[in-house]
Amino acid sequence: MTSTPDGVNPLGSTELDGESARPAAGDAAKAKARRRARNEWIILLVLTVAGTLLIRTYVLQSYRIPSGSMEQTLHGGCDPHCAKDRILVDKLSYHLHGVGRGDIVVFKATGPWVAAVGGSEDVVKRVIGLPGDTISCCDSQGRVVRNGKPLTEPYVFNNGPDPKKQFAQVTVPKGELWVMGDHRNDSSDSRYNGFVPISSVIGRAFMRIWPISRIGGL
Repeated sequence: MTSTPDGVNPLGSTELDGESARPAAGDAAKAKARRRARNEWIILLVLTVAGTLLIRTYVLQSYRIPSGSMEQTLHGGCDPHCAKDRILVDKLSYHLHGVGRGDIVVFKATGPWVAAVGGSEDVVKRVIGLPGDTISCCDSQGRVVRNGKPLTEPYVFNNGPDPKKQFAQVTVPKGELWVMGDHRNDSSDSRYNGFVPISSVIGRAFMRIWPISRIGGL
């Protein structure tokens, strides 16, 4: 048997070369798998961000309540032991049906509302009057009157006769809403800022999602 100058069998050299190639091929496969996994994570991340943006834009959005104008339905930091609620707003349903009386809505401040809330902010109030409704306050028991009938509003905070709550009868124009806060004595609403265009409504608040102790439907 002939040998190379190093004393290694040429056949053995072939075998050794084959053994060196296999780990190299394995490393390449591992690198390819790592690249594939990385690309999958990037795609997943992009889809997650895009999905979140689409949902927030067209379907659902959460809001933190900044003031006490909707007490006690929605806490806005009424005292040191009263955390600010977070609510979930449905942005899709009003594309399928109209706004309803009694709905809690979030809308974009426009017209006189901009100065009242300090900018083109999102505002949360309760719908009291729809287009064509006549609204006034108050009857002898301090209740809001709509279309000649006093409203039963168990959600109103500290309800009852109060001169500050009174306002003359108004008729809600076409395409507008009359909105009020549930804390009538601490709410800058349609009594002061006028009607709200239906076109400015972002969606309907339907659930408290924070704090945990206050989770529930609206």
